[in-house]
Amino acid sequence: MPSGILHITDSRTKQKYEIPIRRNVVFATDLKSIKAPGAGTDRADHVAGGLRVHDPGLQNTTVIDDHERGVLLFRGYTLAQLWDSDFEDMLHLLVWGTYPTRQQKKDLNRKLAHQMLTVPESVHRTIRELPRATSPLPLILAGLSAYLACFPDTIPASTHANLYQGNLHNVDHAVIRTVAAYGVIFGLVNSHRKGIDFQPPSPENSFCENLFTMAGLVDQTSSRPDPVKLSCFRRFAMLNADHGMALAAFATLVTASSLTDPISCLISAVAAAYGPLHFGATVSAQRTLREIGSTDKVPEFIEDVKAGRTKLFGYGHRSYKGHDPRVRPIQSILKDLDLSSNNHLKIAERIEEIASADEYFCRRGLYPNADFYGNFVFTAIGFDPDMIPAAMLTQRIIGLMAHWREYMLTHGKLFRPSHTYAFMPKKSQGEMTNSQGALVERPPTETTPLLQSHPGAERYSVFTTRQKRLIILTAAIASTFSPISANIYYPALNSIAADLDVTSSQINLTITTYMICQGLAPTLTGSFADQAGRRPAYIICFLIYITSNIALALQRSYPMLLVLRAVQSSGSSGTVALASAIAADIITSAERGTYMSITSLGNILAPSLGPLIGGVLSEYLGWQYIFWFLAMSSTIFFIPLVLFFPETCRTIVGDGSIPGSRWNKSILNWWISKRSYREPITTPPTNPGPVLQKQLPKKRISPLSTISLLFHLPTSLILISNGLVFASYYAITAGLPSQLRSIYGLSDLNIGLSFFPMGAGTLLSATFNGIIVDWNYRRMMAKDRQDMDYSDVERARLGVGGPIAVCTYTPIRPRVQTTPVIIF
Repeated sequence: MPSGILHITDSRTKQKYEIPIRRNVVFATDLKSIKAPGAGTDRADHVAGGLRVHDPGLQNTTVIDDHERGVLLFRGYTLAQLWDSDFEDMLHLLVWGTYPTRQQKKDLNRKLAHQMLTVPESVHRTIRELPRATSPLPLILAGLSAYLACFPDTIPASTHANLYQGNLHNVDHAVIRTVAAYGVIFGLVNSHRKGIDFQPPSPENSFCENLFTMAGLVDQTSSRPDPVKLSCFRRFAMLNADHGMALAAFATLVTASSLTDPISCLISAVAAAYGPLHFGATVSAQRTLREIGSTDKVPEFIEDVKAGRTKLFGYGHRSYKGHDPRVRPIQSILKDLDLSSNNHLKIAERIEEIASADEYFCRRGLYPNADFYGNFVFTAIGFDPDMIPAAMLTQRIIGLMAHWREYMLTHGKLFRPSHTYAFMPKKSQGEMTNSQGALVERPPTETTPLLQSHPGAERYSVFTTRQKRLIILTAAIASTFSPISANIYYPALNSIAADLDVTSSQINLTITTYMICQGLAPTLTGSFADQAGRRPAYIICFLIYITSNIALALQRSYPMLLVLRAVQSSGSSGTVALASAIAADIITSAERGTYMSITSLGNILAPSLGPLIGGVLSEYLGWQYIFWFLAMSSTIFFIPLVLFFPETCRTIVGDGSIPGSRWNKSILNWWISKRSYREPITTPPTNPGPVLQKQLPKKRISPLSTISLLFHLPTSLILISNGLVFASYYAITAGLPSQLRSIYGLSDLNIGLSFFPMGAGTLLSATFNGIIVDWNYRRMMAKDRQDMDYSDVERARLGVGGPIAVCTYTPIRPRVQTTPVIIF
């Protein structure tokens, strides 16, 4: 339930909108309902898809609770409650949602040590062969890449797209492997840069003890880590385990949204973390302190910062507009380390002393953050300054893996924000041709195009041409059942009236109920298909349709016939709208005319094949077998549809690259994904905590969104004109069987044959109409020299409507005069 309503009035259209507010959040997708006609030449004004949110740097895209109050909570626990927690405690708490028991903690530590010992030798060689003096960043990235290369079966793109998504066993095993692999790689890099031998981990040690041992941070005599330094590192790890949607976590989730493995996500996080505005700020802060040199120069440095002549790294925070709640615990950790002779710490404390009393910093809410003092913890432990970001990631990996696991198990969406393109003024063809040679020879600048050849259009669909044809053909066949169910019925009208002892007028009422539901049902089906997907809509439609046909074949009363025909229509008619929706899902505007003619296959063939089949069945087997035929044929079609037909709804699967979930996934894909999952060695903790799913705002399934098109002026005119055409068509076809029986004495079979010429004409017309429409579309694009994606599609489509209408109505009068000849 929303906690409030945001009332918006759009000055462009005078329209008013109500946007729900949930937990102080407005969903950007709700703003898409704010629409206005495109205006001007700027493509940003083309807002048919709704209002967009522009938030550079995502400064106000996410709301994080308690930043104003400066409270840190980890799964509901405070800092005081977790202060004595070990690395394994925090890992279990954040990743699996519960604080571990003693046995769970012991099992987790054992599995981490086991995975550390199984890191391939090729990873060791990769790091050792690189220069020691280089930055830790490329060494760590090389180590992670080498590790990933040794296990290609852990890469979804090389095995199966759903290797991790929704698979608890694979996800939990991958988390353990990733944490262990990074710990070993960190130790290898640190020992390699120091020129000391790498000491392997021990199953008897904790994760932090093994980390210190592998990194060479041990006493020379005892070969054990210093307990004070180890305690300081452990407490800092608790503070640093997670920090909301920081850059490293965001980079992890952006990469994870492509459904890739956690090592690849960690590579993204490492690269992001080493920037000077993230964990790299610790290195920058150390450099700044060295440049200041002494406490006497701090006032002068502060003035330079205020004047914008230099930067003060480690001061201020995007999320906190007050004191960083991590700073005071970090200062308490520093008291346990021997820093009495550290001149840089004295400079840092002097900076805070002056800045805290300066109105410039106070007014802006600028205070020291965790990086400002955190770097002293790591240097006192024994890390080189440029190893600090990597060391901090050995702690932050807890939160990164928690985010990755949650994303894999909650079927998150692909991160693909829209952007506003500030494009250059449009060039004429002549200008483009004359400048091509100079463009190639000109030295590159900031405005030089990245691609000097013709740029390819953005991919609209991942389906191949063959797949698209099969999908459209399947949708076309599915849509055939609605019109064929209407037309197959006509030759048997006289026989049904005789068997049920009713008049022809009463039988014609069953056609009326069928047509009413045929017009109304798609409004619900279309709305449902947009929300739940095309596959669920097909499944429901065919289940209703098959059941109603079986009931129609068994019933023997006129009231039941009347009701069941309405139910039959409700099930079948939605498939017609679904065929058009699927064409829009996977087919571009440039080729849509041809494919739409294929989706019209049912309406094309039904007027000829329907009565023909119905006439044969009614003549030789009885009219009940018409419904048995429909039930059996739809069942035969329905089985492969459920097995193989993919989800195409773009709000669910995008261009087809996002895997569907549950009933949006074909049975075949579901079976393949289950078989392709690897069995892990052993999954970690028992009784993992509940997975928190992010609930997207749900829209009601309502026909009103479709009915509202009746009040859209251009659309309503098209609907009314089509309605008049079909009303006259069905008025003739419904009354034709009784007239042919009474005037000419035709049998059911001959009545069915009389519909054949009309079906042949519609087949010929639809085939050439699609070709003509696409030809006119391309002709207009060539004439106006416009990008097809931004052209006036409606004008191109309807431009051929006038000539076609003239060709349609011209022969009506002579046809009426020669109807007996045409029929026979």
